[in-house]
Amino acid sequence: MRELSGSDREDLIAAGRAALAQLEIAFDTAIADVVQRVEAASGERLLARRPGVLDAGWTDLARMSWQASNFEGAVRLLRPVMEHDERTLGAVLKTANPVLVRDVTRHLVEAGVLPHPEEVPQ
Repeated sequence: MRELSGSDREDLIAAGRAALAQLEIAFDTAIADVVQRVEAASGERLLARRPGVLDAGWTDLARMSWQASNFEGAVRLLRPVMEHDERTLGAVLKTANPVLVRDVTRHLVEAGVLPHPEEVPQ
């Protein structure tokens, strides 16, 4: 396997993340369609189960730990700003210090709850 340059590597990673996001949406849509069709035809509602934490291997658990620690990092940064504020996270980030916005966004992306900026359609 050849070594990718920095920008090629980043482009490949971004494209891979975008493709996975599209696959997840298509997968969820297909499951919902099957559940709806079966229910419409039979009256029976299927329960679609996605793999849960008890199905996780060590690699999955390590990834979840990384995501959780990044989410906690974002919460630690936001606590002084949001703890006694009724605004949403989105509203706070629109008016917050740019350094805070950058750091919180980075943590939330790493936590897997926000898409990478290059994956967001313009």
